[in-house]
Amino acid sequence: MTIDYRIKLRWLIVFSSIIRCVFANLVELGNDEVYYYTYALQPDWNHFDHPPLVGLLIRFFTLNLNWVNDFSMRLGPICLAAINTWLIACIARTILNERAGLIAAILFTASIFSSIISGIFILPDSVANTFWLAAIYSMVIIIKTENSNNQSSQLLLLGLWIGLACLSKVNAIFLWFGFFGYICFHQRNLLQKKAFYLGIAISILCILPILIWNLEYDFITYKFHSERVSLWNSDIRLDYFMQTFFGQIFYNNPLLIYLYIIMLIQIFKNKISIRGLDKNIVLVLLYCSFPIILTTTGISLFRQTLPHWSGAGFFSLMILTALWVEIRIAHNDIPKTRKILNMLLNFILAIMIITVLLLKFYPGNLTGKGNEIELGKGDVSLDLTGWKNLEKQFYELRAKQIIKGEMNANDPLLVYNWFPGGHILYYIARPLNMRLVAEGSITNLHKFIWLNHMTDPIHPNENAYLIVPSNNFVEPKEIYSGYFNEYIQSAVLEQKRGNRVIRKWYIYQLKGAKHLIGNKYPKDYLLLNEQ
Repeated sequence: MTIDYRIKLRWLIVFSSIIRCVFANLVELGNDEVYYYTYALQPDWNHFDHPPLVGLLIRFFTLNLNWVNDFSMRLGPICLAAINTWLIACIARTILNERAGLIAAILFTASIFSSIISGIFILPDSVANTFWLAAIYSMVIIIKTENSNNQSSQLLLLGLWIGLACLSKVNAIFLWFGFFGYICFHQRNLLQKKAFYLGIAISILCILPILIWNLEYDFITYKFHSERVSLWNSDIRLDYFMQTFFGQIFYNNPLLIYLYIIMLIQIFKNKISIRGLDKNIVLVLLYCSFPIILTTTGISLFRQTLPHWSGAGFFSLMILTALWVEIRIAHNDIPKTRKILNMLLNFILAIMIITVLLLKFYPGNLTGKGNEIELGKGDVSLDLTGWKNLEKQFYELRAKQIIKGEMNANDPLLVYNWFPGGHILYYIARPLNMRLVAEGSITNLHKFIWLNHMTDPIHPNENAYLIVPSNNFVEPKEIYSGYFNEYIQSAVLEQKRGNRVIRKWYIYQLKGAKHLIGNKYPKDYLLLNEQ
């Protein structure tokens, strides 16, 4: 029977990985994904808004940027999602049994966050999730083992896993907060172990690159994130709260959320325990879950947050739910829950199929249409479609303009914001081998300010292209007033879906630069207080 569950787990990992590969090939990269390509293009100890590991992951799976396409960009998350499925199964198996491990793997695969958002799309979470789960595994071993040496070695590993998770996404520090809270209230003897403090030291060593980089740039990462979550002088925003609250429900699969609620009700009814399990296991999993979920949700009452910020916090609830379901199955007390389990994987597959069909064939804009000039404004689907077609249209237009002598072959692309800057860099500048220069505020351009120093700036009297999508429309004469002698709208390209125009691309020729553009260093922006 044990072998049967392990075989089922392997097939689950294989089939889910194949489906993710198909999806990755059918859907173009989103705003965040093309932006993180810049981390791979210019590796650093840290970046404006996130630590460096996501960029290194891209470097590894694109063969040091020698094999760059939508699939290779997403191959890292797909492989890590397979590892994570196995990891969460190992955790539940270690706590209870093989069937519990298989159930945990099914729950993980059924989560939109873990299976699609971070399991296909290239995000910092894609890397952080692996180390987050490894840290939970070490915590479980620390609590279960009676061998002092094993406990000490796992404390050291715990420090390493949390440190590496922080090098992927800084919110992984919540793992130390949760584990320290558990120790203080339930297992204080661990405070007497040297390995506990050595583990903390290992985590600090891991995050030293982040601290050193921020020292050089006046802690700009801290200032950026603190501004995003600052509660001072903020009114209560129920609209932000509702976005985060319902976003978390959708991202984690409504059926899973239902199971989590039922499981938590039962746990609290039984005084924070699940029959047949060590109460300390239940407690440590809750300590690794609630802090980040409650903090993110609480902040959303005052500031806009993103639902996936708390995504890893739900892993502990997955594990607890798998254990609870397994015990109920063992007692033949699970008719309704069994039906939900059978629906979970069908639900996630349906979401993927519907997403592809909508992106490729829906006739018109999915959400907010905007006016004629701002066509497509508010349509989130436009982040994931149309960019490859734009590259073909722009290539033909540019070639004609170069032949006519309107523009030169070495004229660069100019970007004013990290979106659509990321897409223009990845889908236009990269395949056409064009220079790309960024000019604007550091709060709009982020990493692009650092990228400027990989290429020549725009020199006086030089021309440049500016591509403005209608869903993120800006007026070139306003944002670049005093930069150029002429601002010519040379073409309007169209993106269609279902024979309907869903977005326009305004192509501008910016003629005769009046001065150097894109030559400032990041520290220049700090001195000008533009952050």
